[in-house]
Amino acid sequence: MSADNGIYIAKFPDGYRVAYEAGIDNVDYFPVGSNKRKRHLRITFGKSKVFSTKELAYEEAKKMEKDFIKDGHYLEYGVCYIGEYEDFKTK
Repeated sequence: MSADNGIYIAKFPDGYRVAYEAGIDNVDYFPVGSNKRKRHLRITFGKSKVFSTKELAYEEAKKMEKDFIKDGHYLEYGVCYIGEYEDFKTK
């Protein structure tokens, strides 16, 4: 059975964010800059803490992964960096 999940790091204009997600490919489904894409990015990363460097974000992601596995859950993709994204805040 596929879990299709992981802990993902993404770079945004305000810094790096970390989030757990199943089906992360959905963040790239809608066109860049569209309201639907911003909404999906906001749902996925909106409540996450902002880190100033990729290294700090990676440390947080590894802590999340450790806790996730300790609780008996499975991560199919582990920790992954998925690239740079636009601001998802509404204006």
